[in-house]
Amino acid sequence: MWEHLPGQCMKTMGFDEPTPHDPKVLNRKKCKDGASGATDVLEGAKVYETLHEALGGTDVWCGTGMPVDMSQSRDLKQQFFEPRPFLEDLVNAEEAKSISFVFGNEQVGMSKEDIELCHVMLGIPTNPTFGSLNLASAVQLIAYDCRQALGGFMSGSDESGA
Repeated sequence: MWEHLPGQCMKTMGFDEPTPHDPKVLNRKKCKDGASGATDVLEGAKVYETLHEALGGTDVWCGTGMPVDMSQSRDLKQQFFEPRPFLEDLVNAEEAKSISFVFGNEQVGMSKEDIELCHVMLGIPTNPTFGSLNLASAVQLIAYDCRQALGGFMSGSDESGA
């Protein structure tokens, strides 16, 4: 699952707590090479044996996937929400909530069991006839929407005089 996930996707958006539930994956060369300046994120990762354990301690478990899955039909109970409006509502709620995001692998996405474990599913709006995203792109987009919901970062353009 994390093999193609550059740690830089998270670090760029100011997040640094990946919690994979496959301890072998963090030691793979491909994973470390893909971290490109963010190996500290991978080195600080807490590893869990099960997804349920990895999600423990957080309030809202957000699965991610394509609202229209081209490769398979699934009988899902969860409604899909666009990430940014959902996250903005969560951030603006009266009671602070901690959030976990669950990503499946690039080839088949999340399993039905993992989807059912999540409280909500987030779906990145894409072309309805071809919505394929690789894992790193999906992580980057969700992390960006989360960062924007939290207020974003200051633009560097004011400091450069541009």
